[in-house]
Amino acid sequence: MTSMSRFEASGHVVQCELAGEAVLLDTQEGLYFGLDEIGTKIWSMTTSGLTETEVCDHIEAEYDVPRRRLEMDVRQLLSELSERRLLIPIN
Repeated sequence: MTSMSRFEASGHVVQCELAGEAVLLDTQEGLYFGLDEIGTKIWSMTTSGLTETEVCDHIEAEYDVPRRRLEMDVRQLLSELSERRLLIPIN
């Protein structure tokens, strides 16, 4: 995974959003994965075709967070979602 990687949601993921937070259901495993407000924004931007770098640019413009910390947090979430096969790299 690189900062220019793009992802799509796995075909077996169902998403439900309520009050700015999302719950992802892995229908193959029967497991839920909850995302807070920022995680939901990352999920939405990522599954809309933005790269990791583009996601960080958008979040950095909206929130006061050090860029290095932001990049580490975004990369960690994307890695976890990929490891759980909720996101699939498309390039």
